[in-house]
Amino acid sequence: MGIESYLGLTQTSERQDDSDSRGHDTALESLIHRKSGILNRKLEILAAEIWWRLHIATKNVQNLDEEHERIGGMLQRLDRAANYQLREHQEKGVLYRAWLDTETQQRSEEVECWRDVVHVMRDFLYTWDAHQQAQSKAMFLDHVGD
Repeated sequence: MGIESYLGLTQTSERQDDSDSRGHDTALESLIHRKSGILNRKLEILAAEIWWRLHIATKNVQNLDEEHERIGGMLQRLDRAANYQLREHQEKGVLYRAWLDTETQQRSEEVECWRDVVHVMRDFLYTWDAHQQAQSKAMFLDHVGD
């Protein structure tokens, strides 16, 4: 074997090493981009979860407001009837308890909603941080070859 064959092997070997490192870089870049895509999708899902929790809480609070107003109207009608008949109605105590219960339920709903949103928001921020790190790694790898 002459020196040319060794040089040929060396050149082939160097080319193979270059293609292996490019393949490795491509695989690494692909992995980071895939991870970034997954994290981006997770952020979208978490944002949707936050929106739905707020939407559900808003609907529940609206329903409680309507119930509160309905009971308040019943109390007013009962008061007018009691004034007309010059006596107190026993149903009034039950209605007042129901009226106060709707206020308590409304406050509970708002607190539970915010508790849920805070937990999802925490997950959102952790995911956002991981997404930003993945994007930074991708940018770094893009500029390493320059």
